[in-house]
Amino acid sequence: MTALLKSLADFLEPIGLTWLLLTVMTALPLWKKNWRSALLPGLAWLLLTLLSALPVPHLLLASLEDEWPPVDVAALPECDAIVVLGGGLEPSASEPSGMHMKNGADRLFTALTLARRGKGQRLIIGGGIFETTGGERISEADGARDWIAEWGLISAPVESLGGCLDTHDEAVKVAALVKERGWQKVALVTSAYHMRRTKAVFEKAGVPVLPVPCNYESARMRGRLVHWCGVPNATNLLVFEVWMHEIVGWWAYRLRGWI
Repeated sequence: MTALLKSLADFLEPIGLTWLLLTVMTALPLWKKNWRSALLPGLAWLLLTLLSALPVPHLLLASLEDEWPPVDVAALPECDAIVVLGGGLEPSASEPSGMHMKNGADRLFTALTLARRGKGQRLIIGGGIFETTGGERISEADGARDWIAEWGLISAPVESLGGCLDTHDEAVKVAALVKERGWQKVALVTSAYHMRRTKAVFEKAGVPVLPVPCNYESARMRGRLVHWCGVPNATNLLVFEVWMHEIVGWWAYRLRGWI
């Protein structure tokens, strides 16, 4: 009974309601044998079903993550630096901790795990720039660096790359540090679905990387059961958005000569 009530409640959410509306808009013309009127809503219904009720998004994202299975942290060699990409947190005056953790927070915690186990001589943090309602521009990397220092989480030095525009910008800034300090090996931490593009752009910039994937988002890579048919939900659409962002990003970087 609980599962049934939950499923019924899911249909009251925006994605569920949209799916029901498209079902009606497709079924009524078909019942009246008005095939042309059913074509557009039918195509929209089919697309929404594939992306929100079936495991297609998880399978697509798993195709990116499969290439980067979890690493054995204990077996990793010590590197000159651990570089972690941004996207995991956002400085926030509203939170008691001063930090708002986001979906990519696994990146930072993976990097901290490596640092605490002595896998890098220093931690380098990347990330974007956020603008507050007061017009102040704050850096994700600066906020993370200060948070780590306040909590005393690691003994290794922590450095910020400042505000970065994108992954390519992070790669260029790290490449400058590699050239300046003569680093030979850099542990590169980012989401598994993002690692292919990240590794390519960092290597193109001249950074000798050791990939450390994390933040697995697909159900299969997280060891969760994949349900072949369920109530349409927004979570599947978000997974599809992540996959699409990476595919578009890969080709955009190729066209710009960054990979």
